[in-house]
Amino acid sequence: MRPEDSRDCTVISSGSYQSSSTVAVPTISGSSKGTSARSSNVSAQTLSPTDTQVCSPKKQERVKKRVVWGIEVAEELQWKGWELGKETSRSLVLRNLTLKIQRMKYRPPKTKFFFTVIPQPIFLSPGIAFTLPIVFRPLEEKEYTDQLWFEKEEGVFSVDLRATLPCHKLVCPPRLMLPMCAVGDTVEAGFCLNNVGDLPTFFAWEFASPFQILPATGLLEPGLACRVKVTFQPHIAVIHEVQATCWYGEGSRQKSSIQLHAVAKCAQLLVSIRHKQAGDQDTESSQKLLHFGSVAVGCSAERQIKLCNPSAVNAPFKIEMATDMLVKDQAFSCSMAQGIIPPGQKKYVSVFFHPKTLDNRAVDYFSIIPSGGASQTLLQAVGFSTGPAVSLQHYCVNFSWVNLGERSEQTLWIENQADCTAHFQFAIDCKESVFSIRPHFGSLVGKDRMTLRCTFQPTHPIICFRRVACLVHHQDPLFLDLIGTCHSDSTKPVILTPQHLTFYRTHLARGLTLYPPDILTAMLKERTLQRDSNGTLMLPPEDLQGPKAPQHPNIPPMMEYFFDGTRDTAIFPPPVSVEPAEVDFGGCPGPEAPAPVPLCLRNHTKGKITVAWTRRSGCPFWVTPETFCVPPLKSMAMHLHFQPPGPHGLYAVELEAFAVYQVLQSYHNIEEDCTVCPSWCVTVRARGHSYSAALEHHVPQYFLDAPKLFPAVPAGKPSYRSLLLVNKGSMLLTFSLTPNSSSDITLRPTSGLLAPGAHQIFLISTYPKGTSWKQHIFYLEFNFGSQYLKEVSMQSREEPLQLKLDTSKCVFFKPTWVGCSSDSPFTFRNPSRLPLEFEWRISQQHQQTLAVQPSKGLIQPNESLTLTWIFSPLEETKYLFRVWILVWEAGLHPDAKPSATMYYMIRLVGLGITSSLSAETKELDFGNMLVDSRQSRSLVLLNDGNCTLYYRLYLEQHSPEGPNQDPPALQLECCEGSVPPHSQDTVILTACPKRRAQYSWTISYSLLSHRDNKVGEKQKLCQVSLVAVYPLLSILDACALGGAEGITRKHLRRLFSLDTLNTYLGCDPTPRELTYKVPTQHSVSQIPPVFTPLKLDFNFGAAPLKAPPSVVLLAMKNSGVVPLDWAFLFPSDQKIGLELWAEQIEFDCTELHQMRIEDNRIFSISPKAGSLSPGQEQIVELKYSHLFIGTDRLPVLFKVSHGREILV
Repeated sequence: MRPEDSRDCTVISSGSYQSSSTVAVPTISGSSKGTSARSSNVSAQTLSPTDTQVCSPKKQERVKKRVVWGIEVAEELQWKGWELGKETSRSLVLRNLTLKIQRMKYRPPKTKFFFTVIPQPIFLSPGIAFTLPIVFRPLEEKEYTDQLWFEKEEGVFSVDLRATLPCHKLVCPPRLMLPMCAVGDTVEAGFCLNNVGDLPTFFAWEFASPFQILPATGLLEPGLACRVKVTFQPHIAVIHEVQATCWYGEGSRQKSSIQLHAVAKCAQLLVSIRHKQAGDQDTESSQKLLHFGSVAVGCSAERQIKLCNPSAVNAPFKIEMATDMLVKDQAFSCSMAQGIIPPGQKKYVSVFFHPKTLDNRAVDYFSIIPSGGASQTLLQAVGFSTGPAVSLQHYCVNFSWVNLGERSEQTLWIENQADCTAHFQFAIDCKESVFSIRPHFGSLVGKDRMTLRCTFQPTHPIICFRRVACLVHHQDPLFLDLIGTCHSDSTKPVILTPQHLTFYRTHLARGLTLYPPDILTAMLKERTLQRDSNGTLMLPPEDLQGPKAPQHPNIPPMMEYFFDGTRDTAIFPPPVSVEPAEVDFGGCPGPEAPAPVPLCLRNHTKGKITVAWTRRSGCPFWVTPETFCVPPLKSMAMHLHFQPPGPHGLYAVELEAFAVYQVLQSYHNIEEDCTVCPSWCVTVRARGHSYSAALEHHVPQYFLDAPKLFPAVPAGKPSYRSLLLVNKGSMLLTFSLTPNSSSDITLRPTSGLLAPGAHQIFLISTYPKGTSWKQHIFYLEFNFGSQYLKEVSMQSREEPLQLKLDTSKCVFFKPTWVGCSSDSPFTFRNPSRLPLEFEWRISQQHQQTLAVQPSKGLIQPNESLTLTWIFSPLEETKYLFRVWILVWEAGLHPDAKPSATMYYMIRLVGLGITSSLSAETKELDFGNMLVDSRQSRSLVLLNDGNCTLYYRLYLEQHSPEGPNQDPPALQLECCEGSVPPHSQDTVILTACPKRRAQYSWTISYSLLSHRDNKVGEKQKLCQVSLVAVYPLLSILDACALGGAEGITRKHLRRLFSLDTLNTYLGCDPTPRELTYKVPTQHSVSQIPPVFTPLKLDFNFGAAPLKAPPSVVLLAMKNSGVVPLDWAFLFPSDQKIGLELWAEQIEFDCTELHQMRIEDNRIFSISPKAGSLSPGQEQIVELKYSHLFIGTDRLPVLFKVSHGREILV
């Protein structure tokens, strides 16, 4: 690779950069002439990662110069690129930098290869330069060196002359520090590789992972620099130091090295939920729960999580979803799949919930994995899908009766109680029916209500009853009963009421609707039939204890809509049917009318019926004959006519006819009201167009909301979905289901016409077969044009009763102590789209040893559930269990038996063992302690066994014996705990004795059983002992000096009451003496209160005024076993320092006397306080100065810390 062709380096010609210096050439007149000298040397420079990515050419390096005694001269002259037999000249410039004339002379080079002009004296004026030409003439290829000497008054100096051969030489910085990088991430840095040699040089880098160097090989021209990029991609978090070597030269024998240094750290991400809501779980664990609540189907909800990078490196991350879920069924998505968070920064990631299935609980999992994959956070997303909640004010509109030619109108409101928008449509052709609903389609926003106007305008005197389905997108259909009766002057049918519909539905379930009212009346008279408590007819029961007469079942709305008798399957056999139910006339451009299409109406009842077709003026379709009668179990032929009113039109209608028992056409024929039967409405869909074959139909403009999947259903049950078609154009839109659509789906309606802006709601059903996904394809043709086909593909399957268990299907328990319990988690997932119920079956013989929590429950679709197995061994042996989990469809009635179940088996392995605890120290001695002091020691419990032990500690005191009202002298930090196998636990023992005594305790333990809360047998653990003492101080001897020198030792002991003092010091202190355990400033008066009952005198005797001070030396010894502090406290030492305004102004005689003693230092003690270790002695000097006439008394408190105090 040549540098000219690379973006990482720039080609520089040898004369790109110049540095000039002026030289002086001597002439006869002594003047000088200026010339220019060039240099092409280059220098290496390390580039930081923030430098520009294109390496700039190096600046030419100037000739190194020095100053010798005021003369500036080059250190060395070099000849490069010379040829044999040719002379090459270089100029040596000398410049006078002083303010005086410099005089010197030079000696020519010693070798014959370098020569110059004949030596002559040189005189340099201040600031003038002199140029001395030197010629080099080589005779063979080798390096030549020589020196040119100059002489001055101050001394001599030389300039080196060197001629070198062309060579390879690459220079790079010795060290490169790369930025800190996260494991799994990549950082880059760069430096320049300089060719400071004379030849074009090939190079090749040798380096080790995790570093990469680009370019790894290349060709570098002389004098140029190449930008080298170093990439660092670590896999472990350590400090990386690698030496990279650049090999170059002939045979790649030369090398130049650079030390690469980089630090790799583990990236860390803190995941939290932004704007927490009810149901969220945002604990510090590795699993979070993001709850979206309820979201309408077709809508989308957004929540955000916060990713925070507390580390010092970039934190690349990726977000992965569960891969085994069908993409079309994924209800959750994430705004980003990967990203990078800078150090100390945070990023908000959006999670979306867009449910596609109605009334479903969706669960999905997102794994947030930082680079390196050392740890990850599992985000569980949960949401409920809801749909519209559309309801009607009434589900029956009774128009009563109207005269022929009149019309009746009633209002009815429709309401959407949900928050989402609802699209509805009544499945009726209002233009061609005696009933009309305005508007018969529309949209309801959340919590909205709309008023509907229902109209009844009959065309024949007959009973009219029609059950109209109200289709709602993403909701089961509603049904509205429209009833009315039309009277004419000659025909007055029975007036139909809602009560008749109730009778009719009960009779339908009992199979009595196929009999006309006159036959039912006769059977009632003959007692072949009888009435029940509700007044409906029933067959007489054969046995009084027999089953009750059937009632009309509660039929699901979807089933009622699809199985209404217009197809081959029906819930109840239809009394009247017409074939075909759908007619397509195709193109009828005219002028002659198309041939009528024959229709056949069949009467499946046992009575004669009257049929009347509804025909409105202006309708291009009609049926002949318009009215007729059909005998029982007979059929009637009819003709369907089509006459387009004009060319280039699209036509599609639904024609209706009402069939009623002929006997009902006169109310005089009805004797029993319960025998009245409503009419049956039959419909025929007809369509056609008047476009000529050569004329293209207008292009449909529509929107189709079609799902990709059928809802999840168990085996043997149908699955339903709704579709929404909206006419976006300004012209009529027709649609029809093509015959080549899949035969295993049912779409209703199969054809129709939409006005501009109107919408059509389809309901589609299928019976999934098999647990593998099956594709259903159907085609909708628009505007009678085969070129306007819309292919819709949906998938379905029987949801299997399937659980995905851990891959091993085996649970291992850690070794467990007999009588104790251990647990082990076990996770399984529901990969199906149905909620499942499960129950674990454990054999009776293992129920005392093995348990699971929870043992049964509900697992939602795509949910992972972790349960806990509990192992409680009864004996020391190895256990092997086989248990089964039973799975069935959720949501069944408690008394219903599941139609299908699935079993899974897992193995559980456990080991029951015995073990015991021991103490690291069998005897724990606190030693000697001060009474009422506090000291802590650690008791280390050892478990050398292979199982975790749960223990309870007991403390039993042996001495001192007898009743004791003091609080416990020894306390345990905790009495219960657990010790893992081959581990230890530390229990802190705190001792605080309240009296002087020798204490001893025994610590025992018993092992706990969590299975039945039993406590094992007590076992001795260790002994604990301590000795509680008070500090013991004694006076060994006393000596009198100064004015009291003549007092004998025996008399001095009486004067100072030393025997009494030793007796006091040897006794235990009273509680009042321990009010202040150490010397304390506690009084605000001149005479502090006294808390000790012990008082004695230190009598210094009598002496003349101004006599030498009386001095007594006391020898004190710590006779106890603990260190002690002692102090002599004057009244001023016990007084709290107060501000001047708080000081007492008036003093009594005693206070004034004490103040005079302390101010004049009449009594003094040295030292006043001290510390003594056990057995240590100390001399205390007590001195009394005879400064005033009279007797001086001063109350001094002799205080032993934590011990006695005596007033002297």
